[in-house]
Amino acid sequence: MGWVVTLKAIENMLLSAKVDATYLFDAGNMTLGNQNCETSSGFASLTNMKRKKSRRLGLESLELRRLLAAVDIPDDLTGDVSAQVAVPVNVDNAADIRGVEIRLSYDTDLLDLTSDAITAGSVFNGAQDTQVTANVDDAAGTVVIFVSASTGLSATSGSLVQMSFTIADNAVAGNTTVFDLSEVVLNEGQITVDPAPVAGADSTDGLLTFTAGAGGDQRIAGFVYADTNTNNVPDGVEGIPGVVITLTNVSTGATVQATTDATGQYEFTDLAFGDYTLTEVQPIAYSEGGVNELSVTLVSGQTTADQNFRETGLLPQFIYNRLSVTSTLPAGSTAWTDVIRQINDDATAGSVAPVAASSSIAVAATTSASTAAETLAVSTPPTIDAAASVSRSPEAESFEAETSTDAETSTALSSTDGTMLPISELDDRKEDAVDEAYESVDQVFATNTLW
Repeated sequence: MGWVVTLKAIENMLLSAKVDATYLFDAGNMTLGNQNCETSSGFASLTNMKRKKSRRLGLESLELRRLLAAVDIPDDLTGDVSAQVAVPVNVDNAADIRGVEIRLSYDTDLLDLTSDAITAGSVFNGAQDTQVTANVDDAAGTVVIFVSASTGLSATSGSLVQMSFTIADNAVAGNTTVFDLSEVVLNEGQITVDPAPVAGADSTDGLLTFTAGAGGDQRIAGFVYADTNTNNVPDGVEGIPGVVITLTNVSTGATVQATTDATGQYEFTDLAFGDYTLTEVQPIAYSEGGVNELSVTLVSGQTTADQNFRETGLLPQFIYNRLSVTSTLPAGSTAWTDVIRQINDDATAGSVAPVAASSSIAVAATTSASTAAETLAVSTPPTIDAAASVSRSPEAESFEAETSTDAETSTALSSTDGTMLPISELDDRKEDAVDEAYESVDQVFATNTLW
């Protein structure tokens, strides 16, 4: 009995049986495999059939195993002004990634970048033949990056690329800048990026906050002064010593203090660029002449040596008579400054003598070089009425000290009443008088423009 077998039937038989076999057909001289088939008489025989285990071969895309990846730039980056900051582009799972294309933009006024400062990220560590190609247009603030590897990456999270930006000198500590991640393509689009970055604000963008850093070479300085001539400028002897100024870094909250010197000047050095506040502890003995807090922004090329605090002068209850004593003058001298410091200390401690006490006395000490004689004049102080008018009593008790090279006379001094006293005793009386005067004489004049 003959068989008529078509080629389609043979194909179906092979696919369904999943065997490698040699078929002999009675179909003329048709050859199948290494055997001859006679087709004229139909299917003649089937020989040498061997059944083997086998499977159908096929292609499978590796990307089908994982269809999504999340890519972004961190939004909590910080970097010091004038320093470098590392900016990564991160991926949540790098499984099977072998090619990356990234596009982003940045503020070129605040940041600088070169193509040499871009490297493959941490997920490519250990990958064979990793290549990075970067095109940076720093004038426009745009970046295009390509990264490729010969094989797909393992399932790990990390950075796809790492960029090292330089922060400009004019960046202000505490301010921020955005990295606009506009496009990311993985494996030529075979792996979907979700959420997809777009140009403009979205959740994949990065944010960098500028910080002041540990230090720098900038300076802030100024004066605390009593503007007695009302010209709003710290002139000559108007400086107030001993005033505490506090500097606060706005971005970090760090504070440091300085105290004004004998000329009323203060300064802070080794500062980084950024925003600061200056706060004056109001000197209690002075009438306020302006604000007690100033804001300062340190940027390149800016002058910051004129951050002054103005007062209008001593309050009446703190204008000590000793400021008019010859030994204290001139204004601005060391003795004068010492008295001003004492006034500040007394005001802070709250130890101020009552106004115009009738028992107080004023002291004036003079020295004559020509006569080598010293006179200590002790007089009653000025009195102040309700209208703030001043009156003085001219009476004064004076002691004249005469010196001589004569050994006998040098051991004695004469007072104005002619009584001879030992030098040591009169010295004690003079010292006691001065001490008593300085303790009780510090009453007020009805003026706040004494100097």
